[in-house]
Amino acid sequence: MWPFKKRVAASPAHAILPSAKVVEATADGDSPVYCRVEFESNGEKSLQRLTEFFDLVKAAKDSDELADEPQLLAFLTDGERSYFSNLTPEEVAEWNEYWFSTPLPKWHSPEMLIPQWDFASMLDALWNGDYDLIAIQPRATRHVLEFNPHGYPYGGTGSLVALVECFGHQVVGVDDGTGYENYVPRTNVWKPSASPGV
Repeated sequence: MWPFKKRVAASPAHAILPSAKVVEATADGDSPVYCRVEFESNGEKSLQRLTEFFDLVKAAKDSDELADEPQLLAFLTDGERSYFSNLTPEEVAEWNEYWFSTPLPKWHSPEMLIPQWDFASMLDALWNGDYDLIAIQPRATRHVLEFNPHGYPYGGTGSLVALVECFGHQVVGVDDGTGYENYVPRTNVWKPSASPGV
């Protein structure tokens, strides 16, 4: 279960001003252009599953009621759950030893190895992200997960990317409010020493 209350909207001093594209689209009567995670679908069935799961999380976030984490986890197939890290207590101790033995300046650098998202952390980040979840929409030959930040910083797009990837879709780009960039998959994933292939 998500232990934290959703944050209130950011103060106007840190608000993200609407981009020219959003203002232009709204002025023309079209729907606004939202921030987005753009992805190539892994097929209609997995796209439908992602959309259903997204709608469950969005409904909980919109109503400000805590969602049922075990129920959401049960929604996922074994294959979808395998995307997430599920460290044993021994592996958590190994991770903590690695983290605290790493020099402080490296902690948040691109070279720092970090574990794969775990399910509870992804849900917590989605819940506490200072943004509204909008929809999953088709866009030309791809699809987008749209979200609308209340301000900056709003929590980043990592959990949104994890949500899309756990259903087997390939993220190709992200517009986080500062402009669209091609997505580069993480290569700095920390794995326990006992993991296969390490």
